[in-house]
Amino acid sequence: LVHVAFSVLGAGLIAFMVYILGQPLILGYLLGGVLVGPIGLKIVKNHEEIAALSSLGLIFLLFMVGLELNVRELLKMGRLVLCTGALQFPLCAGVQICTFMGLQAAGLNFGKGDYAALYCGMTCAISSTMIVCKTLSEMNDSSSPPGRLTIGILIFQDIWAIIVLAIQPNMANPEVTGILKTFAFIVGLIAVAMLYAKFVMPAVLYFASKSLELMLVLALTWCFFICCIAVLPFIGLGMELASLIAGVALATFPYSTEFNGKIKNIRDFFITLFFVSLGMQIPVPTLQAISMGILIAGVVLLFRWLGIYSVVRMLRGPADLATLATVNLSQVSEFALVICSLGVSYGHIQEDTLTMIIWTFAILAIMSSYTIGNNRAIFRFLAHTFNRILGRHAEAAGESVENHEGEHRDIVLLGFHRIAASLIANFASERIDLLKRTHIIDCNTEIAEVLNDKSVKVSYADIAESEVLEHTHHGMPKLVVSTIPDSLLHGLTNLQLLKTMKEVWPDAKHVVTADTRGDASMMYAAGASYVLRVEQICATKLHNLIAQAADIGEDDDDHDAANEIFDSEKLGDMKFKRGATKILSVV
Repeated sequence: LVHVAFSVLGAGLIAFMVYILGQPLILGYLLGGVLVGPIGLKIVKNHEEIAALSSLGLIFLLFMVGLELNVRELLKMGRLVLCTGALQFPLCAGVQICTFMGLQAAGLNFGKGDYAALYCGMTCAISSTMIVCKTLSEMNDSSSPPGRLTIGILIFQDIWAIIVLAIQPNMANPEVTGILKTFAFIVGLIAVAMLYAKFVMPAVLYFASKSLELMLVLALTWCFFICCIAVLPFIGLGMELASLIAGVALATFPYSTEFNGKIKNIRDFFITLFFVSLGMQIPVPTLQAISMGILIAGVVLLFRWLGIYSVVRMLRGPADLATLATVNLSQVSEFALVICSLGVSYGHIQEDTLTMIIWTFAILAIMSSYTIGNNRAIFRFLAHTFNRILGRHAEAAGESVENHEGEHRDIVLLGFHRIAASLIANFASERIDLLKRTHIIDCNTEIAEVLNDKSVKVSYADIAESEVLEHTHHGMPKLVVSTIPDSLLHGLTNLQLLKTMKEVWPDAKHVVTADTRGDASMMYAAGASYVLRVEQICATKLHNLIAQAADIGEDDDDHDAANEIFDSEKLGDMKFKRGATKILSVV
């Protein structure tokens, strides 16, 4: 308990300083582990003293990811998820192993032992579930197409990691039966979880639903029930994969959002300990270890593009989807440290190889805390750079999903989320003529599928690039509208988007969205025609409704008048919902 206290103290102090400097909190947690760990103040002499407790953070995180994971939406991506997930690990591992063996033959030293190059190539083919899921969750990006593809690939990577652990003791002579047995147990565990979730858990949660405290306890009980089944000696699966399966099984329940909200604070505490524990494993820096770590990290970054980007593109996935998934997964998993530690105990490798992998993990973990948060900015930079080199405009810029030649669209919606979806639903029910004047520009390919029976023009393009917008929508529109708040935009703000609107379409009316009154003031100062503030509009609507109802008297006639007011509003809402359900499903 004393070690946990000092670990949290160190992490909190360093994280606060890192936050003041505007750096990612993960960096602060890792440095906090270095501070109190074996190479710092030596308060905690071994990371294993808090490792068991800190591993709960990964279990809670994966359980919550499962609760948020929409399996139907994941399966809609079909071959992109299945093929990329199945091929990424063998492709990356195979090429990296060959590369490291070639470098070893050329004189580079990856450590003592017969399997040093093999371990470096194999373990570095798996990405960090903890870092990726935590960052995507903070960005509210887990349910976007790139987020779903990223999590889908991570699920396959976890399965590959379990297979590696299964064959690791007999690395020289792996048995196919052992691999098939592992797959069979995974399928069996999924079946057990789904059957319990369908026939047992509904009754249990229904009777417990009046007590929020009991609901939380039962949710955690369910998670560890599946974990306990997974770690039975004759099954031997990991608790991490089991917690993900447990979360997916409960994702369809109406209580899943409540579970996520309650577990979040518990999860964050254990995640902090998890990263502190990883920081304690960072060894005393030596020039050779750091140099080899940088070299291995460079190889990992290079071949992630082969294992993810090239596969997605060969399957005709869009460039932004392939790029974002690649950037998201460009780091090394915490599983790599576990596999290499076991490799040391089996005599396959020595401590020097483990040290190189730890430095590789640390370098890429810190790098990923920056790159994932700016993944869309990285995509825009790469797309812009390559298009300039190749002398062409951005891919898919101005590529409309349907042919609307000869039609002038004078209403342009930049980005498509819930407000824009609701607006299109209102057009469909009240002003069908406006649909034929509307042009939606977004990088979500699913929008066209949902709006295929509408008259709306949909173009796939990056709304942040002025050159792209200019070639996507020809002519001067009357209205250019952004309805997505800054909290949901990634690598972009409405103020930046307003400047782009004015640059591309200076004579149009520009409507943008603000999260705060201060943001709205800045946008008006920058020339916005109107700034949408959702809370202000909601308050105005509610004010009018309350004012009408409050002015009505107490007799029966007045009571009927009040009912008419509310019934009229309800009818309007229900009419809207019938038209909006399908459209809103895409966002």
